[in-house]
Amino acid sequence: MKRLARWTLCLLLFLAACRAPGATRPTVKIGLVAPFEGRYRYVGYGLFAAVRLALREANAAGGVGTPPYAVELVAYDDGADPEMARQQAEKLAVDPQVVVVIGHFREETTRAALPVYAREGLPLLAPAVLDPALTAGPGVVVRIGPDADELAARMLEGGAEAGLITDGGPLGEALQRAAAARGRSLRPVGPPADVPRWGPLPPVLFCDAPPVDCGEALASLRARGWRGEFVGGPDLAADEFRAVAGDATGVRVVTPWPRPQTLPGCADFVARCTEISLGIPPGDLALPAYAAARHALRALEWAIARDGAPSRSGVAAALAAIPTEPLADPCGE
Repeated sequence: MKRLARWTLCLLLFLAACRAPGATRPTVKIGLVAPFEGRYRYVGYGLFAAVRLALREANAAGGVGTPPYAVELVAYDDGADPEMARQQAEKLAVDPQVVVVIGHFREETTRAALPVYAREGLPLLAPAVLDPALTAGPGVVVRIGPDADELAARMLEGGAEAGLITDGGPLGEALQRAAAARGRSLRPVGPPADVPRWGPLPPVLFCDAPPVDCGEALASLRARGWRGEFVGGPDLAADEFRAVAGDATGVRVVTPWPRPQTLPGCADFVARCTEISLGIPPGDLALPAYAAARHALRALEWAIARDGAPSRSGVAAALAAIPTEPLADPCGE
């Protein structure tokens, strides 16, 4: 608890005043919105240090662009709540120095805040959004990594009979589309609350629901004697899933965002993030958050080189023109 209190105090102080004392360079701001409180607080605390590390590296190297700009981070908590996400987007939108935002790390919060960013022409880097509809066609949202359709195709490799536990999220919908395209059906299909009432079960079950809900569903299935394969997307990599599910035997997680601790060559990145966060190790979304921050910095440099100064329209044009870096880049992969 003392560590958490210190971290929370550090976060509040950092959000209140990000500029280094004595800084004389012109300043540009990058926004960050994530859940730092509530059910998904582990998401925000697991990625905040990675974003801050990317900005610290850029400032230590002399800033971004020519003339060089110091980069500040403006971070807000959306509590994984759609209305709160919209309100925080409004706060970022009224600050003209904020030219790009990283967030919101949940489908529902990104969807709620998107109209604000679109109205203000404020580009959004969305590291964890899977719904292809949110980034289809021209717009201000830029995805980092694959979408739900790409992930579903990976999850469906193999031809075993399967069912789907879903609360209606984009990955569950993509799994049903992909199965139908392959001439397969997923049966049964229903929300986590229905699992205890399901009859005979197939050898494979996919789960597209929050980590705790998937964990409770698996614990219930194991208690009934089901020993099949339990497959899910990135949410199944969360500690909250493992804590509730118990025995993880037979669990397969398909995620484009590996935890940095599992990658060779990533020890230095893990150590630097842990130092910044006062002992909290980087979480499952640390690598895509770091990649998003690096991508935002590259877009800023591109915009400054083209226009002589950073702007929302310049950064949006840059994001459309430059490719994203590999997620494992800080690990030397």
